[in-house]
Amino acid sequence: MGQAAATPEHRIEAMVAQIGAKGDFPAAARVIQRLYEAVRRESCSALEVARIILIDPGVSSKVLRVVNSAFYRPRGEAISTVTRAVILLGFEAIRDITTGLLLLDQISRTARSSAHFRRLLQRCLGCGLLARTLSLQVRYPTPEEAYLLGLFANWGTLCLAAYCPLEFERARAAADRDGTSVERAIADVFGFHPSALAAAILEHWNFPVRYVDYFRVAHGTGHQPVIGANSTLFAVVALAADYMAAPPRTGPGAATAVLRRYTALFGRDPDDFTVAVSTATDVLREQAPLLGLEPALATLGPAAEAGAPDATGNAAGEAGAPAPNPSKDQSALGILSEITRAILEHEDLNDTLSMVLEGIARSGHFDLVVLALLSPEKDRLVGRLGYGEGLREYLERLSVPLTEGAGVLAQTVLSQRPRVEARGSAALLGEVGRQLPPIPVRSFIATPLIVRGKAIGVLLATRSDGPAVGPSDLTLVQLFANQAGLALARATN
Repeated sequence: MGQAAATPEHRIEAMVAQIGAKGDFPAAARVIQRLYEAVRRESCSALEVARIILIDPGVSSKVLRVVNSAFYRPRGEAISTVTRAVILLGFEAIRDITTGLLLLDQISRTARSSAHFRRLLQRCLGCGLLARTLSLQVRYPTPEEAYLLGLFANWGTLCLAAYCPLEFERARAAADRDGTSVERAIADVFGFHPSALAAAILEHWNFPVRYVDYFRVAHGTGHQPVIGANSTLFAVVALAADYMAAPPRTGPGAATAVLRRYTALFGRDPDDFTVAVSTATDVLREQAPLLGLEPALATLGPAAEAGAPDATGNAAGEAGAPAPNPSKDQSALGILSEITRAILEHEDLNDTLSMVLEGIARSGHFDLVVLALLSPEKDRLVGRLGYGEGLREYLERLSVPLTEGAGVLAQTVLSQRPRVEARGSAALLGEVGRQLPPIPVRSFIATPLIVRGKAIGVLLATRSDGPAVGPSDLTLVQLFANQAGLALARATN
């Protein structure tokens, strides 16, 4: 079927397929799907959510930077592990923060970074942050949903600018020539409205139906007070999107109309909206470097679209300064300090032990970390927690008798001595002849967990590739094992 004869639906379907094949979008979509599936499970744990996020070191580093921003960080304390971020902010909040960062990171990494594209990227992030701030004002129960849907409010336009730059520039030039909106010009050039593309992408990625409905159901454009959760969500996102889209050539008129609508919809003073804009702008400036945006020029609303010149005369988004590199993972010392705080504050034992496992994996670059403890009868080791791919069944079936000849795990507890195997295999870990689900192991460290002079369990850290484990790795694992032992000792007081 030729392009001229194609229906809007066919054009959108082809565009979704084209975008889905670009860069690492399929990988990002798989991570997002795993996050949603994990959070939906009743048995979901903070460590499981953290492990999925940590698949992408760059994104996990950005997640830690976001949750350490003034917007999120509780009590002013630094957060060094993704596990603790999940514990403090909640599964859904971390899922939505990560989803937004994954998608924005992927599209900014793949796209040709023109000045206009960077302004669109800033508009998406700013809309999400403003929607979240407004949702807090009107007491919407899950503000991270507003944040994520706010990011998606201009997703169709952003994708077209990123992956169809020539056609998009033609649409933008037509909008400037005719004095119309870019969205209307996009519909003329591409044969569909960008909101229809955004809805199709979210539907293709199996996002919740309410996200898709935002683009397909009339909402928040009138002046009647909103009633119901979905109407509240749609209204705050629409207000944020319209404020961010207010064209600079109209002066303050369009933005003022948004403030009036906010008052009519929620019965609040327009100054509240102004405060929300100021708050979201501060956060945008803090988070802008994560996407390679210039923080000093990051602002919300019409000024952002105007490309106002800075002190050097460069338009916003056109400066040639390179984006700062994402921060590296916090040091082992920072993670250990965080675990110590959790122990002293008597936080949940499983949460603390989960941070221990994440700390070992991240600091030592281990693929799998397993915690096994003595059974109530103290006659065998059983699986308690695990970090790594494919460990669920292994943990469920891990049961090693505490006898001589039952493998490295049992011997580590019986001897109370660590074991370092530069060339090892999973077969060495348990008793001979007992079949456990296979796990990839080429080298490993097993160290006992000592509480009041007695070994009550073992920590196992393995690598399936890369450099073999050595003495420096053992020192690191033992540092975390000491923290785990302290947490277990305090929990049994």
